[in-house]
Order: sequence, then C-alpha cells, then structure tokens
Amino acid sequence: MAANSLLGFGGRRWSAGPVAFAAGLCVVAVAVAIARGEREGVGGDFHVFWQAGRNFATGAPLYHGDVPGARRFIYPPFAAMVFQVLAIFPLRLAAEVLSVINLLLLGVATYLTKRIVARTPPHQAAGALPLVLAVVLSLVFHLENLNHVQVNEVIFVLILLGIDAHLRALDVRAAGYFVAATALKITPVFFLIWLMLRGRPRAALAVPPLAIACVVAPLVMRGPATGAAELAEYYHSFLEGFQHGQVLTDQRVQNLGALVYRMMRPAETPEHLQYVYLPASERAAALTYQAGAAFLLLLFLVNLGLLRARGVAATALEFSTVFLISHLLSPITWKAHLVTLLFVFYTFLLLRPAVLPAPLRIALIGLWGLIGVSGLSGRDLVGRDAYYYLGGYSVVVWAMLLLFVAGVVLTQREAVARRPA
Repeated sequence: MAANSLLGFGGRRWSAGPVAFAAGLCVVAVAVAIARGEREGVGGDFHVFWQAGRNFATGAPLYHGDVPGARRFIYPPFAAMVFQVLAIFPLRLAAEVLSVINLLLLGVATYLTKRIVARTPPHQAAGALPLVLAVVLSLVFHLENLNHVQVNEVIFVLILLGIDAHLRALDVRAAGYFVAATALKITPVFFLIWLMLRGRPRAALAVPPLAIACVVAPLVMRGPATGAAELAEYYHSFLEGFQHGQVLTDQRVQNLGALVYRMMRPAETPEHLQYVYLPASERAAALTYQAGAAFLLLLFLVNLGLLRARGVAATALEFSTVFLISHLLSPITWKAHLVTLLFVFYTFLLLRPAVLPAPLRIALIGLWGLIGVSGLSGRDLVGRDAYYYLGGYSVVVWAMLLLFVAGVVLTQREAVARRPA
C-alpha cells in the first residue's frame, strides 16, 4: 500500500489527509460532548430524561414528586422505560454519553438523508454543495439540540430509518421505526398517519399491534394499576392542556400556535419584548389558530389522498411535507426539535429553478432566501436583539409554512407529470 493512502471499506482507498481530518473532528466532537455533559445538573433538559429512567427503574412516580428545581417529565411512559439505559450511569457521565451519541447521529442523519433522497424520484444525481449547505444551515438547530442534551437526533434517525425501510419494501420494520419514534415523542405520529395512508397494506396492518406493544410494555413492567394511572396522569399533566387550547408563546417555540398568538396577542416573554403586529381579541386568536391548523391538516390529508389515488411513488418532497406538518401542528416545537430541517433544506436546495415555470421559479428562490435566514438565525451569528426578533416574529415558522405549501404544490405537480410508478 502506498504510504499516503489507506484502504477503506469495500476496497475504497482513502487518503491520509481526509482520515486524519475525520479523526481530528472525532476528537474535537468528543471533547465538546464531554464539556457539555459536565455542565449538566438538576433543572436541565437531560436531567428530565435521566431522572425518568431512574424513576422507572426504581418504581418512583413519573409525573409527580419531582426533586426541587427539576422540570416536569412530559413524555409517554414508554420513553421513561427506554431512558432506563441512561440512568445506568451517573448524571453527568450519562449526559456526556448522549452528547457523543448526538454528534455521531448527526453524521448518520446526513448519510441517511442523502441516501433517501437519491432513492426517490426523480433520482437525480447531485453534487456535494446542496448537502453541505443543508447541513450548515440546519446546524443552528443541531447545536441547540446538543446544547440542551436533547433526544431529537434519536427521533430524527428513527424516522429516517423508517423512511429508508419503506423505500426498501421492509414494511414491518418501517412501521416499527415510526411507532418507536412516536412512542418516545408524540410528534412523529404524522409519519404513522402517512404510513397508514401511503404505505403498503402490510405496513398499515403492522402499526396497531406495534403501537399496542409500546403501550402495554410499561404497563407490564410497572404493574397494571400503576401503569394505567401513569397513562392517565400523562394525559392530564401534558396533553389535556393543549387539547383545550393551551399555546406556548416563548420566542424559542416555532409552531403555528406560537406564530398566531405572538402575532395577535400580548405575551409574557423572558426577554420582555412584544411581537404583536395584528392585534386581536383572545377569541379571534384562538379561532385563527384553530382554522389555520384545520386547514393545514386538511391540506396534508388531501395531498396524501390524491397521491394514493394517482398511485405514484413517494418523493423527498412528500416526506418533507410530513416533517413540516409535524412541527407546525405540534403543541411544542422548540428550536432543538427542528433538526429534521436538514432533510427539508436538502430537498429544496436540490430543486432546479430552470425546470420550473416563472412563478414557481421566483417562489423557489424566495424560499431559498428564507432557508438562509432561518439557518443563520443563531444568537452568536446575528446578535442578541436580532435573535429575539427573528424568533419572536416567527421567521422560521413562516419559512416552514411556505415550504409546506410549496412542497404540496410541487408534489402534486410531479405526481401529474409522472403518473403511476
């Protein structure tokens, strides 16, 4: 072997320079993860997961009796059962381990994103630039996830694995990945809806028993009485408030409800800023939010129904609309949740304006601008004031809204052009 090259997987030769660079990145990543994990303590996001895992393992309550200063656990009992793995280690060591995993999963998510998009129509070859831009512009959300030692990279990779399994006709496996992601955090339920409407019958039939298993497993491990009580407590302590119209207006929340209420109603914000530019009554804001959510959900379902009726294969644009609707209609969408925009950004950055009619071409260029603004909205990049205003005026939400509508339009346009696959 030549001195300046190394033999890689599958016989591919890797030069010493890239290998050394990758090794250096790994060392830096581990150092960053360890530094972040060492700052973890009671009251942090990660402490919620770690404590829930410990409570599940020891039989302590999941949804009440928190230690002083701790945040509430707002995830399903299945998540607490899984988080037992984290509770094996002391708090800070566990945070370091998850931080390293998050960094590794960013690489896995990038690889899966490229692989999935390449497998979907129109199967276009692409250079490295769109993917690099997608990673760079979504990095603000990945760093937010890393900074809070959150589990959103895990959820993202589970969804990508589900999509990849669907594309390879591994139907039960695809259902398993989507069900597991939803059992950890409710938001991926839109991918279950997608699978039921657009997947093959075998996948749709696999969803109910897998979902029941994720509900029953914690019941068996905690005991039927305790498990049933915790399911009810989970609903009352978290889901019920949003079901009755509760909306979070913190500028870090980027979903449809936050956009409407910050736009129309004064709010108590930690930064003591107001973002009202269409002032209205509480009832008007509530009706606007409900009507907007109903319209987006109907548009999502009609889009899937038309695609199924036309018998066309799923595309990256279609998957992007599922990612987007899950964030827009989720009751809580913190910026750390938006790691999935890596996939969305890559899909839209791959589109070629030259093949679109003039109105869509102009719209696409505008969407690229919004993607750029969203990706460069980090506090360290734009400064404190701009950071607050970009979040408070819901720039990222507007970007997701327009990307969702554009995704539906372009998906239907491609479906008409391609006809049955």
